[in-house]
Amino acid sequence: MNLIKDYKEFQQLIEHSLVCVLATTHTCRVCQPIEIKLLEVMEAYPSVPVYKVFLEDVQEFQGQQLIFTVPTIVFYSELKEILRESRFIDFEKIERLLDNFQ
Repeated sequence: MNLIKDYKEFQQLIEHSLVCVLATTHTCRVCQPIEIKLLEVMEAYPSVPVYKVFLEDVQEFQGQQLIFTVPTIVFYSELKEILRESRFIDFEKIERLLDNFQ
């Protein structure tokens, strides 16, 4: 999982292909098992890159993307948000989305 360190970097990442972003904080204990589960699911979709952003490090991301709680998983394609899951993550919904993109 790659780390987003700058908001401009994030904007460049979502320009073309399908991208998954996990928004978290350094102190979130719920985020760790969610991250592990997300990586397990994403193993079946190696063409979709997964990124993690720490909201404390990239505060502009939280404001610009309206992240109100963690963990939040957001999928982007061609600069558009196509799926957002927060707090209670529905991994089956994520898998359906990914299946439709392939």
